[in-house]
Amino acid sequence: MFTPTFPTRIPNELLQELGEFAGVFWCGEEVEEVICEAIRAYMKRAPADQAQQPATGTNSVDTDTGYQWKQVFLPEGTRLRASFGKTPYTAVVQGGQLRCGEQALSPSAFANLHGGGNRNAWRAIWLRFPDSEQWVLADTCRELQKTAITRLF
Repeated sequence: MFTPTFPTRIPNELLQELGEFAGVFWCGEEVEEVICEAIRAYMKRAPADQAQQPATGTNSVDTDTGYQWKQVFLPEGTRLRASFGKTPYTAVVQGGQLRCGEQALSPSAFANLHGGGNRNAWRAIWLRFPDSEQWVLADTCRELQKTAITRLF
């Protein structure tokens, strides 16, 4: 099996397109993580003949739709929760957007929806993925994703 030991050049235009697609503004080592994640996601895609088959069951979730929040993918149906002054508020991933009532928001806008502050969305938002009963802090999900990527190397 061939194992490349040389650096690979990726055109700047392609990196810019990938950054815009993933919602990442490049800085430091973040470039390598996003590139590796994109390559792995591409390799995990279903073959064309399977992708065209309808999903079975009434509760099946389309894992290809959702919201890409930098390193963390939030599948369709993921619930988000934050609070201000001990009053919780929620949002859900629907149609590729974070929806809080009728509003489509970014994670940062959702975290700062009440109180008008400047809160870090990673540390203010809790996530509940489809088919899970557990709420997990968004920052924990991000760290787990980084660790998982690091272990692959």
